Amino acid sequence: MAEWEFLHRPTQDAGPWTPEFQGVFGGRDLARIENGTWLGINRVGRFAGLTNIREETSVAAIGSVSRGAIVSSFLASRSTHSDIWANCSAEHGPEEFPDTDQVGGFSMLFGQLIRNSENKIRVGDLGVFSNRGKEEKLHIRNLDRLDPNNTDPHGLSNSTFTKPWRKVLDGEVSLNRLVNDIQLGNFQVQDIFTRAFDILSRDSLSNDPNWRADKRLDQLKQSIFIPMFETGKEAGIDHQQSKDMFSSQGQPNGPHLYSHYGTQKQTVIVVLDSGSVRYAERTLFDWLQGNGMAENHTVNISYDLAI
Repeated sequence: MAEWEFLHRPTQDAGPWTPEFQGVFGGRDLARIENGTWLGINRVGRFAGLTNIREETSVAAIGSVSRGAIVSSFLASRSTHSDIWANCSAEHGPEEFPDTDQVGGFSMLFGQLIRNSENKIRVGDLGVFSNRGKEEKLHIRNLDRLDPNNTDPHGLSNSTFTKPWRKVLDGEVSLNRLVNDIQLGNFQVQDIFTRAFDILSRDSLSNDPNWRADKRLDQLKQSIFIPMFETGKEAGIDHQQSKDMFSSQGQPNGPHLYSHYGTQKQTVIVVLDSGSVRYAERTLFDWLQGNGMAENHTVNISYDLAI
């Protein structure tokens, strides 16, 4: 997963969370009071990744509650997975989740890992939950149940799940090729990480002569990797215009906004048949260093699922 964000937005590196969220692993958003996350997995095999849906207005995008709280609530919930699934169409969504009427548009890919009859880890439940349904209107809850036995890859970006951007389609093709190669070849875990990070690093913008400040929001739909760029007047964008455009990505007003934007983090999670989890998070830009590159800043986590 690639997180493209304002590079000064404070985040916490991936790792085990506090006792309140015991058994949860992931990065954390330090800019919103909920300290939620965009991606995580726990010890009992629950996993979730969330993306914002681009909105027309900043009011629709920001919301009074952070979207990241939805992921953390799911990962920390003590309810059975089947109960959460059943309540996704409830008036305000599952009880464990924040009221989805109070957050901006989002899509969350989430599921549950299980052990099959051969004692191998497989995906048991898989789906996409969104507060923007097929009508593409905010707060129309929708749950797309996905067949866990279907090995086709599923991608998310800042469009609705049913209308993916070009970068998503390109990424799905590359991921499918990687999965096929893994099944046919003798891949080591590090080989998988290398190939996966290569996919997340595909940049179709830096050498594009049409990579222009006034067109960048539309061009972000094309490239999996987003090179760093400035969002203020120095980049040819009026400051108020910049504020209006990028608040639509779901950010509250704050000092971390309106400066530099791009892919901040890349994350790859590999789960082996045995239940061993290998989690690698690469930070490309460190908010503490301003807009400087974060050299060799990769977090590696390993643990065994308790299922």
